[in-house]
Amino acid sequence: MQLYSVSDEYINFLKSKFPRVYSNKEDTRVHTRKYLGVVIVIDAHKYYIPLSSPKEKHDYIIIDGKKTIRKDSLIVMRIVSGTGENRELKGTLQIGTMIPVPDAEIELYDVDNEPDRAYKDLVNEEIIYIRKHEKAIIRNAKILYSKRKAGEENRVVQNCLDFIAIEAECDRYASGN
Repeated sequence: MQLYSVSDEYINFLKSKFPRVYSNKEDTRVHTRKYLGVVIVIDAHKYYIPLSSPKEKHDYIIIDGKKTIRKDSLIVMRIVSGTGENRELKGTLQIGTMIPVPDAEIELYDVDNEPDRAYKDLVNEEIIYIRKHEKAIIRNAKILYSKRKAGEENRVVQNCLDFIAIEAECDRYASGN
């Protein structure tokens, strides 16, 4: 698995119809860096699963007075390095906000050309984790996709993006209509 970015134009197109689509933050991003994510195939579409930075209220829980990294769920996989007491949360894969994306709107991210050394190191750690857990990422994405497509009444599943509706917009965008 490799990391990709998605064009600002496509993100803005989807975001105008589906506000929960992750923004590329054109106006506030550092350097020219967009959100990065992985791309997998589900049915006839490529799906982009965005990475996100850890968030205190979503990614940690207090257990016995100690800040602890939350467990993975169907909609969020946490990218962790280290073991035991030295575990560190590096980022998350936001499966619940994955989007179908046309080939012309994704660009491979070249980590070797990243000028920010600290960011480059972080991205390399994330890539190692993602490659090690590739099968679980794909499995969770396909399970979530199937549950959402089937209209499962589960609150978590219903809070995910409507993959079928977004696929229709993706196809419309790719065809130029």
